[in-house]
Amino acid sequence: MNSIKLTLMTLGLTSVVCLNAQSTFNSSLPVKPGKGVTVAGTVECDGKPVAGVVVSDGYEVTKTDKKGAYYLKSAKQNPQVFITSPSGYEVYREDAVPEFWADFIQPSDKYERHDFRLKKIDNTKHATILITDVHLANQRNDVNIFANDYVDRIREEVKKYNERGIPVYTLNLGDASWDIYWYGHKFDISDFRKVLKDSNYPTAVYSCMGNHDNDAKTQPGENADFEASLPYQKVMGPRYYSQNIGGVHYVFLDNIHYINNVADNPTYYEIKNKRNYVEDFTPEQLAWLRKDLANVSYDTPVIVAMHGPMFRRKPYNYKPSWSHVADDIYIRTDNESTRELMSILKPYKNVHTVCGHSHNQCLIRLPENIQNLTEHNISGTCGSWWKTRATGLKNLCPDGTPAAFEVLTADGPEIKWEHRPFEYVPEKKFFAWDMNGVKEYFRNDAEIQAFLKMYPKWTDYSEVPENYVYVNLWEWDPDGTLTIMENGKELPVEIVNEENPIYTASYMVRNTIWLNLWNNAGYQTPRKYQLFRAKASTSDAPIEIKWKDYFGNETKSILNRPATFTLESLKD
Repeated sequence: MNSIKLTLMTLGLTSVVCLNAQSTFNSSLPVKPGKGVTVAGTVECDGKPVAGVVVSDGYEVTKTDKKGAYYLKSAKQNPQVFITSPSGYEVYREDAVPEFWADFIQPSDKYERHDFRLKKIDNTKHATILITDVHLANQRNDVNIFANDYVDRIREEVKKYNERGIPVYTLNLGDASWDIYWYGHKFDISDFRKVLKDSNYPTAVYSCMGNHDNDAKTQPGENADFEASLPYQKVMGPRYYSQNIGGVHYVFLDNIHYINNVADNPTYYEIKNKRNYVEDFTPEQLAWLRKDLANVSYDTPVIVAMHGPMFRRKPYNYKPSWSHVADDIYIRTDNESTRELMSILKPYKNVHTVCGHSHNQCLIRLPENIQNLTEHNISGTCGSWWKTRATGLKNLCPDGTPAAFEVLTADGPEIKWEHRPFEYVPEKKFFAWDMNGVKEYFRNDAEIQAFLKMYPKWTDYSEVPENYVYVNLWEWDPDGTLTIMENGKELPVEIVNEENPIYTASYMVRNTIWLNLWNNAGYQTPRKYQLFRAKASTSDAPIEIKWKDYFGNETKSILNRPATFTLESLKD
């Protein structure tokens, strides 16, 4: 692939170029580029050279020498050079986005110099906040909610760690923007970064691309995936890279291969393309990753951030293109690059993948006889695209999970995690319903009954058997324990795959009945997710629900019965 000069004409978005030229840093340390070197520079801290820092252009990988200098014979196939910050250091930043990369400004055969600077920090203990699918588009009051309520909630979390001397970072797992509104609302990926700056976002933000972070005006063809990513790369940095924070090696990948075929019937503003894609990793990424991980010992924890999940529990729209891995875990049969990534990561003793895209909360732990890998699929920050909040409720995801973020904490090689809802107290871990109350609601609510006539494949919960209790457990882990008790007696708990009644009553009803959306093709197939249920022996005895997570933390709640089911309960 030839190098591409980044001009206003290439990008098509003037705000991108104006916003994000990286702050220029010129070191006084010398470099002596040899024959064939096209990129060189230094890495320093407080004016002194830092040796052993990994530097790459996404193809070639090198390290700084004892004088802090690096040299690359780069063909400049990607638009940037970047460093992998070493443990015990941070890169500088003027806003939330760290300055670990520099844009190429010379043709591929011309030499250029780019210097980097670091500052020391003890990040052996640190926390990372995981956010995903923010989907800012300047609609439904999304910018105001995120920049104020949600950033303030994150600020509260950061303060708790900073007061204990623990630095905090943020991983943004993609779909920060919403491609169909880049042009119609004049709100693109550069505006997301501006929102971070204007809200004084409290941590450094490392990002990876989502499918909606591509430029939807890009023409289809062999280079569509690369060209569609250029506005994102200009604003947020490389599509794939790595960083060391404390004793953890963080890798950021782009597993959205953008195709963007021409649409038969364009419907979105000036966009005439389908915005379609496949979820895989380009060979160039995986070749770079092998070189990157060559500098990482096998006992170092590795966290791999990407947008699309590698695995699914049996999905509600299950198709033969998914193949069984273990238990109820599935992987795309046609996605050989994911299997190759698994192979690359297999030697490492402690691997976590973190992702978004699905707008639901799901933890998948592969059996140890297959691989030491745990995947964290994080609830969307926007919930269901900010729609339930816009109708007067709180933001919910399609699985009924509240809009949320996750916090990973690292202490050397030890990694822990907790789920954090944006609009509920942190201690809240689940919703629980007396299904007798749900039965009455579904039987008597006129909007629910109208919805079920429109979409008869969805479950009519007015027909559920008597005296069931359902639980939507947000941070379920196969190695945790959910206990449901009635009158001191433990009830058998079963896992079911069903529609979430809260999601049906809030999102589905308000986006069909209220808008008169008859026979919407996208809503014909019910969205089924994992729920837990137990059969009580009475209709009025209180139910005690206890969740003990993987780390031994316990959460208890009492469901007093009989309990009515109302959407007002979502505000508690």
